[in-house]
Amino acid sequence: MAYAPQAYMYTSSITSAFLETTIGICGAIARKICIFIQISYSLGVDDAFLFSFLTMMLYEQLLQDYLQAMKAKEEPKKSALNFVLAQIKNKKIELQRDPNDNEVIAILKKEVKALNEAIGFLEQAGKAEALEEEAAKKAVLESYLPQTLDEENTKKLIEATLSKLGITELKTGRGLLMKELMAEHKSELDGALVNAIINSML
Repeated sequence: MAYAPQAYMYTSSITSAFLETTIGICGAIARKICIFIQISYSLGVDDAFLFSFLTMMLYEQLLQDYLQAMKAKEEPKKSALNFVLAQIKNKKIELQRDPNDNEVIAILKKEVKALNEAIGFLEQAGKAEALEEEAAKKAVLESYLPQTLDEENTKKLIEATLSKLGITELKTGRGLLMKELMAEHKSELDGALVNAIINSML
């Protein structure tokens, strides 16, 4: 669609009025999003693109929450997010771009796993104070993870994927099954649970 200056000017005035009524409620990022949405609609950008753009902001959310935690002096949250953001920065250098949500989720899951291991060692050592700190960090990071499927729904997904791929012999088709599950549903699945269910089906 061609650029429409009049529509843009009209939308900008609406956006300004809208932001004036919401100032103090919306933060800086929210105000930018409001402007982006209004201008995008005036230029004919479709809803699917907007939804994709606005839901792929986990990295930015982590950064914003880290800055807020610093300001509020929330030590466990600040410490947990600081470490994760350092890992994301390394990933960004490796990829030469901002990591997408799936890549950020993988980093979060890796750190949660490391914290679980640390918590186990601290429990055995009886170090209550350090244990409480690591548990708090784990809770912070888990709050950013998508909810994984329970055992019943994981099994249903495995069975549906087997049917979709036409796999009749699980022993020989296991690799293909896992590849498909991880490619399409990685953020929804608990890997250990998936392996346990597949083993029970052999």
